[in-house]
Amino acid sequence: MQGKTTYPNAAGTGRLLLRVSGIVLLAIGLIGISFGSAWSPQVYKFFSGIEVMTFIDTFMPYFPFVPFYPIFIITTGAFLVVKSR
Repeated sequence: MQGKTTYPNAAGTGRLLLRVSGIVLLAIGLIGISFGSAWSPQVYKFFSGIEVMTFIDTFMPYFPFVPFYPIFIITTGAFLVVKSR
C-alpha cells in the first residue's frame, strides 16, 4: 500500500454528499432558467428598494446579475459533481 490509508466509508459518504448536492443545484438552476420570468420581477423589486444597489446599477448594466443567477447555480452544481469524482 506504500503508506496510503483508505477510508472507504468516509470517502464514499463525502463523495456521495458532493454528488447529491451538485445534482440538486443543477436541478434548481435548470428550474430557475425555465421559470425566470416568474421569479425575476420579485428579485428586481427587492433590489430596487436597496439604495446602494440603485446607485451601483446606474454605472453597471445587469449589476445584481439577476439573469445570471441560474447560470451561477448550475456552474456551482457542475463543480460539485466533478469534484465528487
